[in-house]
Amino acid sequence: MLNQLVGLFENRENGLSLSEIARAMQAQPSAVLAMIELLVQKGKLIEVGPDGKCCTTCGLQSDCNLLAARGKRYRIAP
Repeated sequence: MLNQLVGLFENRENGLSLSEIARAMQAQPSAVLAMIELLVQKGKLIEVGPDGKCCTTCGLQSDCNLLAARGKRYRIAP
């Protein structure tokens, strides 16, 4: 199932949101989030904000208006 999740990111320059991933996998967002978190921890995916910038290097995640309104997106790590 992790391979299926990673496969969703092919040709997706702007990444995918949690809801887009859950919809594509026909799974509950909570189940998909656990897999995403594992892939982020292993360095396979990175978290990006809705503006395409990397959330982990910004340092303003708790105060980000864009993130609060639109949520995180995920994409394949470089």
